[in-house]
Amino acid sequence: MPFWTAFESSALIHQCDPSEPIEIPSAQRVVHRLRTLIERHCGTELLAGSPDKISPPTLLLWAKRTGVRINYPLKACITRSYPEARKRPDPALSREALLARVAELEADVQKLADDPPPNFKERQSLMKLVLGMAVAGYGYNPRAPRNPATGEIINDLRIKEVPTVDQGTLLRCLRTAMEELDWPPPEEDGGQSKVSPAKPPSRKRPQAGR
Repeated sequence: MPFWTAFESSALIHQCDPSEPIEIPSAQRVVHRLRTLIERHCGTELLAGSPDKISPPTLLLWAKRTGVRINYPLKACITRSYPEARKRPDPALSREALLARVAELEADVQKLADDPPPNFKERQSLMKLVLGMAVAGYGYNPRAPRNPATGEIINDLRIKEVPTVDQGTLLRCLRTAMEELDWPPPEEDGGQSKVSPAKPPSRKRPQAGR
């Protein structure tokens, strides 16, 4: 079985001839970056072998694990030349490995639940304030397909020369707050909402006293 070096593997993935100098600067950079990545992964569970001895089937398996896209002609050539590579099970995707990974993720989730990040409560408080002011002060309706309240909020902040964000960013923040705070509550039977957004504050100036 022939072997490739890390440079040859990187060049072939980027459809460059490893036997010829790469003259295009941009191609030189991408080939160098991928070569460095391959060399870093060699000898690990991601890529068996050494930087100067990489088998084509092993390279194909590495690309699948890491999400590196291999051009179709090279991939077809490897699978055609090494048909057993398609039938060979990936040990990293075995049942035992997947169960172990699931256990690790469950442990991470439990750890986050038992010991939330230091700024978790502050983040929750800020979300409650932002969402509360939008609903109570500007009549933001979380179930409405269109919400003029977000535009009014941004406009008022600009009038007061307060640092602000664009309307799309504000809308994303409000949606994130609703998702993380699990609000509004589910609608009652019959489609009637339990949430009644407050009436927007009046923009009229009070009449001057006589």
